[in-house]
This record gives sequence, C-alpha cells and structure tokens, in this order.
Amino acid sequence: MKTFAAAFAILFTLCAPALADSGPPRSAPPESLKIRFTVHDPATTTRSFDVVVGAASPCATASEKRTDHEMDLRACVSAAGAELDIVWFNRGSGGEYRTTSSIPFVHGSTAELGAANGPRLVVEVQ
Repeated sequence: MKTFAAAFAILFTLCAPALADSGPPRSAPPESLKIRFTVHDPATTTRSFDVVVGAASPCATASEKRTDHEMDLRACVSAAGAELDIVWFNRGSGGEYRTTSSIPFVHGSTAELGAANGPRLVVEVQ
C-alpha cells in the first residue's frame, strides 16, 4: 500500500503542471486604442491628429485654431464600449461645418465623414 501511495504521489506531482496548463495565454481586449483623424479641406492643407481613447480615458479632443480656419474634434467611447462617438466642427473661409457621428470601436475600422464637396474627416481606429 505504501508503494502505491508513493507512486501516486510521484505521478501526481509530475503530471500536475501539465494538467493545469491551459495553453498559450489569450490576448485581452486592448485597454486603449489610438485614433487617427485626418482632415481634408479643399481650402487648407491636409492635417492629421492622433489621440488615444479607452477604458481609463474614454474621451479625447484635438483642436486647431489659425487665422484662416478653426477645427475641433471630440471622440468618446460609448458606455457599452462598442462605438466611437465623434463630434466634429470645421470653420474656414468657405463656411462652417458641424457633424456628430458614431462608428464601430474596433481595431482596424475606418470611416470617412463630411461634405461631398467640402471638408472631409477620415477616422482610423488603430
């Protein structure tokens, strides 16, 4: 009986790590993602802004004010974390443009927002 108990203890000790091994660790969803905004405005040069949003800081802003134009962006992750809510404002010599949109908050998603013949905003979730 002692031999059986000793053999069982040795077998259990040697096999325990293999039994507990669950394979490679799963990647957790990202804590935050970088958002790249690129503004294409026929009246001015193309400009890009990078912000980071996520659980710790759900909202980010970017703004630019010059003598000939003004631009303001605000991006917030929705309460459920599935969408990126964007508020965008652009004012230049040709007029003023405001929009509010929501896009999927998924790594790799891209959207283009704006007027057909005016300012355009490209949003990339990186």
